[in-house]
This record gives sequence, C-alpha cells and structure tokens, in this order.
Amino acid sequence: MSDELLPVVMRFSNIAPNSNINFTITTSGVVWSLGARSGDSMGLTMSPQYADSHWHSCIQNLEFAEGMLALKTADDNTPNSSFVLTMFVRVTPGVDYLQGYCTLNNEASVLIYFGAQRAVEWRNGRISAVLRSLESKFRSVLITVQGANPGDRIGLQVTTKTGLGVVNWSLGENYSEAEGILLTCASGPLPLSSFFYTASNILFDVARENISSQPLDFLMLAYVTWEPSNLPYIYLKATCDRNVSMYAHVGNRQPQLVSQTYTVFTL
Repeated sequence: MSDELLPVVMRFSNIAPNSNINFTITTSGVVWSLGARSGDSMGLTMSPQYADSHWHSCIQNLEFAEGMLALKTADDNTPNSSFVLTMFVRVTPGVDYLQGYCTLNNEASVLIYFGAQRAVEWRNGRISAVLRSLESKFRSVLITVQGANPGDRIGLQVTTKTGLGVVNWSLGENYSEAEGILLTCASGPLPLSSFFYTASNILFDVARENISSQPLDFLMLAYVTWEPSNLPYIYLKATCDRNVSMYAHVGNRQPQLVSQTYTVFTL
C-alpha cells in the first residue's frame, strides 16, 4: 500500500511579532508534505492579514523538512495576530497517530484539523493527534472567498456532466470524531446573516450591518460525495458580484479560481 496524504488546516491565534514557531513530529511514518507529486497538487497556502489599507503576510520565513515545520513572524507583525495555513501530512499505512512537540509564545494556540476530523488544540509543549484515513467516496473542498462586502450574496454550485454521474455537497464522513463542515474567518467573527448548505448549492449572505471598511475574506472546508466511484471530474460555478473572488481546492489539487460559468475540477 502507498502512503496516504491527509490535508491539514492550521488556525493560528495570538501569535506574537518576531516569533519563532516550530512543530516537530517524532512519530515514525508521519511527515509534513506539500501534497501529491503531480503538476496540480495543492501544495501549501496561507491566508494574509489586512492592515494599513492593504493585505500582507505576517510570515517572514517558512521552512519544513520531514517531521519539522518552522515559521518566523515579521518584526512589524500586529500583536496577537491570527492566520490560517494549509498543507498535508504523509502517513505510512498502519500509522494511526502522531506525537511530537511545538514551540509557540505562551499566549498562542493552534487549532489543527487532520483530514475530516475535529480540531485538536496545540499549545507550547508536547503535541499529539489521532489520524484517520479519508474514505474514498468523499473529497474535501477547501473554499476561499475574498473581497466580500456587506449585503453580498455569494453562491457556489456543484454538478457534473449529464449522464456521467451524480455529485452532491456532503457534511463529510460518518463517524463520531468527524469534523463536518468548517467555516472560519482569520480576522475574527464571521459576519453572515444567513448560510444555506444543500445538496447542490452553498449560499452565504454577508450581514448588511457589518460596518467594517475592510473587505471580508473567509474560508470554508466542505465535502462532496459522488456516484459512480470512477467519476473523473465535477463542475463548480460561483454566483457573486465582480468584487468577490472564489477559489477552490478539491482534494489535493491546486487551488483554482471558480468562475461564474461552470469550471472543471478533477476528483
């Protein structure tokens, strides 16, 4: 059996300026990874911060190798900042947990999601997590929405070619520790007035009373399920104003802009 790639979503909170952050996995058979060794592998992504009327990264340096992931925040970073990082771990068959240690400033914490599991909170010191394989009939879809304004309605539709098969949005895998869907905003509370999640459509309504002058960016981890099992691709279509951009990561593929006509994504 080949190694399995598990997507990882890391939500950092209360990170200090000029901070050295380190995550070291000591369990044999688990290493950090950029994803599949193919031209369209998703790789690593990080959400920027909004400050001084523009978006910028609070990360000065990032490196990883095998079991070590290290980040250095900028000297001028906003105190107690938050951001989201996504990548992968590569897991040897038969390994169902990881252990190690991390270095963070005392106020900082990281909520880390492995595959479709609920989040584990890591703080400075020893770290551990149970790892569970993704079922083949589900595929994660990491959705990034950028530039939303108060009152915007934003939609994302999924379908596939007529006669080829059926695809639906799903809440994910069916076990007790499954995370289900995740909806988050790195800059704070997410000001939505309504949210709809149906078999074929996801709809967001941004609250009109959101008086912030800053554009709203947020992230959602969703899932699709499909029949037959060999369905090769799906279509995604965005419904939104021109000021809004939407990107989707399907499984371990690279992020791709979702246009307002159907866009092809490989499963």
